[in-house]
Amino acid sequence: MSASTDIYAVARVLSRAFFHDPLFGYFFPDDQHRLALSQHTFLFLIRHANHRGEICTTPGNIDGAAVWLPSRALHRSVLDMVRFGALPMLRQGPAAVKRQVDAGEAMQEVHDQLMQKPHAYLLLLGIDPQKQGQGLATRLLQPTLERLDREGLSAYLDTHNPDNVSLYRRFGFEVVHEAVMPGTDVRHWAMVR
Repeated sequence: MSASTDIYAVARVLSRAFFHDPLFGYFFPDDQHRLALSQHTFLFLIRHANHRGEICTTPGNIDGAAVWLPSRALHRSVLDMVRFGALPMLRQGPAAVKRQVDAGEAMQEVHDQLMQKPHAYLLLLGIDPQKQGQGLATRLLQPTLERLDREGLSAYLDTHNPDNVSLYRRFGFEVVHEAVMPGTDVRHWAMVR
């Protein structure tokens, strides 16, 4: 992502892309507020990745984004939390924040158990619902996946949408873990390429 990329535009497109995602439905059960509330989460994740990872966006209008982190940047300090904007997430309310923290810890535990070697983490891939089915996922993922292949690095991702499993399989990812997340009815797939 270039310095001129509008992180707010990226957060908006990801909020739309994840509106029907089961995990974000669990985080923010009220459909009328989910879009606005989830933007705080995406802004935090985007700021973190902008400093420590890589953000790929569609050229021109931001109709989609792929957000990557190197494995060395997966764990955030309290200073990182403040620096990258976790405090505005408090506007989401204590219950929503707790749901996100608990889910994040559960996913990180699985991630840490499965991946000990250096790798790239596909933190987010989202396409505006109006633009899905136009090959944007390929345009967003392919350059990074080709670079990872040249570097001999694996890639890891989490998904909570069963429709995404077949999408990611087309890019060479395979399911290495599947379970319902603790304390939820949300299914979690971890995939590795």
